[in-house]
Amino acid sequence: MDMRNPAGLIKTGIASAVGAVRTGLGHARVLRRTGPREFLAFRQRARQALHVPHKVFPNGITTDLPVGDALNWHTLSPERIVLVLMGSTDDPSLGRWLDEARQTLLTHFVVSPQLATTRPFVGAHDVTACDVVDTADTTSLPRLVSFMQQWWRKCDVVLVDLSQPLIPLLDIVRLRHAAYTYDIEGELGAVTPAYSDGTRIVAGFDYDRASGSWVEAGPTRTDYGQDAIPRYVLTSGVHGFYLTHRMMDRIDVDAVALAPLATTDQLAHLVMQGWKQNWRTLAFAPVVLPVTRIAAPQLTQSQREWLTGRPVVDEGGRRRVIFVLNATSISGGIRTVFEQANGLTRRGFSVEIWSLEDAPTWTELLVPVRRFRSYYDLMVALRNEQAIKVATWWETGQIVWLASVNNGVPVQFVQEFETWFYPDDAIARAAVVSSYRREFAYLTTADFQFDELQAIGVAPTLIPVGYEAEYYRPLPDVTRRDDTVLAIGRSFFQKNFAMTLRAWSSLGEARPRLVLFGGEPKIVDDERSEYVTTPDNATVNRLYNEATCFVQTSRHEGFSLPIIEAMAAGCPVIATDSHGNRGFCHDEVNCLMVEQDDDAGLARAIERLMGDAALQERLRAAGLETAARFTWAAIFDELEDFYSRL
Repeated sequence: MDMRNPAGLIKTGIASAVGAVRTGLGHARVLRRTGPREFLAFRQRARQALHVPHKVFPNGITTDLPVGDALNWHTLSPERIVLVLMGSTDDPSLGRWLDEARQTLLTHFVVSPQLATTRPFVGAHDVTACDVVDTADTTSLPRLVSFMQQWWRKCDVVLVDLSQPLIPLLDIVRLRHAAYTYDIEGELGAVTPAYSDGTRIVAGFDYDRASGSWVEAGPTRTDYGQDAIPRYVLTSGVHGFYLTHRMMDRIDVDAVALAPLATTDQLAHLVMQGWKQNWRTLAFAPVVLPVTRIAAPQLTQSQREWLTGRPVVDEGGRRRVIFVLNATSISGGIRTVFEQANGLTRRGFSVEIWSLEDAPTWTELLVPVRRFRSYYDLMVALRNEQAIKVATWWETGQIVWLASVNNGVPVQFVQEFETWFYPDDAIARAAVVSSYRREFAYLTTADFQFDELQAIGVAPTLIPVGYEAEYYRPLPDVTRRDDTVLAIGRSFFQKNFAMTLRAWSSLGEARPRLVLFGGEPKIVDDERSEYVTTPDNATVNRLYNEATCFVQTSRHEGFSLPIIEAMAAGCPVIATDSHGNRGFCHDEVNCLMVEQDDDAGLARAIERLMGDAALQERLRAAGLETAARFTWAAIFDELEDFYSRL
């Protein structure tokens, strides 16, 4: 808190006092309504909720909503819910379930006229017969919405298919809580549960761009636990569907056009109409309802027209591409995005970059950069654009997808499958994978990433990264030194610079000169080292041309562009066997490779290369031959074709 800002301090104090008063009044209502025993249970749940592990990410993905939070919110925020019971059941526990619903929920039941004449509904004061309610296949949803607006306009609706197992009432509480607290921006209008048929769990359905159909968002060959993460969906099943009154009030539903359709297709249309008016539907995966069978819905003609045929050209007929970044700071991945943006611009595309940071000062860009204060601000502006919208990091994937529901075509450009960034955080890895949706077209840069993406059920296109041959090349007027190791001085754990430093230091008095470049000039303090801070392309190329060898000891790489650039400049390379290097780095052919964290092996490789001019020349020649396959001139033919086909 800034004590130098009295007005802000007063405002914060007032807000805290108001919040305390509201909480106190809420507790008083609970105590008066439930009595001391339930009130004590309520406070106990509140304390327990604080210890439930869940995460909230900047892009809005929340991995769970604790049950204790849901119970307490429900207790403090009692509002009437209408349960629409479709079909019939001979389940002997129905009467007990209705009684428990009356105790747990402030509820009213809407049933068919036939069901209203059966036990335990006869004579119940909280049951209304409605002639538009029938089975889960034949109930008219438009007429049901009209009925609700006539008699229960301020009430939410839960659809209950009585041919399925009865819904646990705690799950209804959790769905209600999610409907009002999951999306802090207030655009969530409906919630659907996940379903289990006893053999698998399906957390909603994706539109599969490749097959043009709905497919289960269920288990994949590699399971990261992504099915347990709540995710927005474009269609839904009927059983357990939770529809808020605020969405019912604001969407247009054509009763005449939908009359011939089954209830499932009507619901698909209702969800679609919600999205068209920016009312989202969430599959709240932590709530899993048992059902007798799971079947992906059929894609209706109106949905097909909604999801396909997207225009992506500007007024001049040029194909539009908008790259979405979370940052514009120095990194190999961001630099690759900039190179793609520049190259596509040169080939006649209309390209922009939208980011949470300003235009970079460390490289030249041929395209405009629009900066936004938050992901939500960026998403709201982006959803009106008719363009190919490219997510460049998993957090931006959620934003690009939300912004492409009604306009444009979403693309995920995957330079690194981001689960690698969270080696000790299973929840974060699950959140990452949950953002990889089949509605995207996928572009990736390395073989191993291609396999990783296929293992989670998406079909990528593989196009490697290129380097700019204009900048990275041998310089005839520069003399290569015989005493210099060049490396990137970066502390990020995946780059494992510590291994390079340990191996180099272990050489003692025989250690060669160490030249580093990047944005962390204080990373090494040694009289035989020097650091070049944020160099431009020409300076980096000169460093490659001066060094005896370039060392890169990454634990993981998507595609190591610096290694290719070093090869293009004729600099011999020593590298670790780290995923993205495997597609072009070959030990004893165009580089020397050492095992991860083998400090002694790296020290021996440095000594060997330093003392063997013939080996240096052999690696230099093979490196130049390798780099020639990865110039942007060659890569852009493939990129232009990829973006032109979308």
